Amino acid sequence: MNILVVDDAADIRAYLKAVLAGMTSMVYEASDGQQACKLIENHDIDIVLTDWMMPGMNGLDLVQWIRRQKSERYLYTILLTSRDRESDLIEGLSSGADDFLNKPVNANVLHARLKVAERIQRIQQDLLTQQRMLMESRDFLNSAYQTVQDDLAHAAYVQRSSLPQTGSTMDILSTAWRYRPAMGISGDHFDIFSIDEDVLFFYLLDVSGHGITAALRSAAISQMLRPVSGFVQDVADAGPAVILERLNQHLVRNNVEIDYLATMVMGLMDMRSKTLRIANAGHPAALLTTQEKGPVEISEFIGLPLSIEANASYRDNIVQLDSGSTLVLHSDGLTDCENMKGEHFGSSALKNCIRENAHFSADDLADGIESSIDSWRGELPITDDQSLLVIQYDNPSAEKADSHLLRQQRALS
Repeated sequence: MNILVVDDAADIRAYLKAVLAGMTSMVYEASDGQQACKLIENHDIDIVLTDWMMPGMNGLDLVQWIRRQKSERYLYTILLTSRDRESDLIEGLSSGADDFLNKPVNANVLHARLKVAERIQRIQQDLLTQQRMLMESRDFLNSAYQTVQDDLAHAAYVQRSSLPQTGSTMDILSTAWRYRPAMGISGDHFDIFSIDEDVLFFYLLDVSGHGITAALRSAAISQMLRPVSGFVQDVADAGPAVILERLNQHLVRNNVEIDYLATMVMGLMDMRSKTLRIANAGHPAALLTTQEKGPVEISEFIGLPLSIEANASYRDNIVQLDSGSTLVLHSDGLTDCENMKGEHFGSSALKNCIRENAHFSADDLADGIESSIDSWRGELPITDDQSLLVIQYDNPSAEKADSHLLRQQRALS
């Protein structure tokens, strides 16, 4: 502990230095405030004992100068003076001094006060060390958080880039989709691709949960269903139900703890026979509508969600397609979307929205559904992944919706 004694009287400095002998590492001396300032700037001083009344820069001025310095080291200051009025004590402590001793200084009292100062110095140093460690931890966490955010943003980009192209898939088919994760990345996934020039394969997948875990599981399942994997190469002959059973058995083997489940709707559109074959594993029913009929649920048979029961069976629902048929697949994030009152959007509202927009193109129908969902939830955030897939068959009379109106609807929502 290094102490600086500041007093314009040489005999007082000599007395204090003698009293402090053996108590401290080093005792520095200064005869006035200016000399004290230089010593403080050039040495590691822990405690300053300063006389109040000195020519030029007095003790109060010195204390106030010390308090203005920006330093990690806390400098403990004790004012020495013969002034003993209560107002003097208040003035001295208000200036920033830590303690106050009357002259002549009693050696035993000074020793006791210095022990207090030493304890406070240690506490101050511990606090500074903890503060530094906290700042370093904060900086590390901020850096780690930014790294995670950057990784999530990249993962979201990769996930979105793996989604299918929208627009015309075949001469008489057009598609559109909407995809809105609740947490940047999603447990939802869907795909559309041609098996041959006349058969379109499609599915929409929803893995339970949100965020990274659900997204990884969804990505793993979707990779199995890509054409290059060979997993669905015989789907045109076997049918979607067989593929679901095959996929389910694989997932059950790797889900011993049953810590997640997945729902899926999978189907084929055959342009030769003008039929739709669709199988469902615990997913919201697909909706099929024509210009003559409103949306009808394709829900003759809905099997268990995937990854729960190895012996679960699924069945193909076969529907004849009429000219102008529109198929809508969606995740439960749409119908479960809540408004400010906690009410769900629901399947009835979704059907009404499809009915009102069925005469539009696939893309504008998707816009209309999305706008209705946004109007329903208002300012509330999306709390569940929302996926929507629209496949429109042979609808040459589909009108182009007023894009300006749709933009207005989205702005109002």
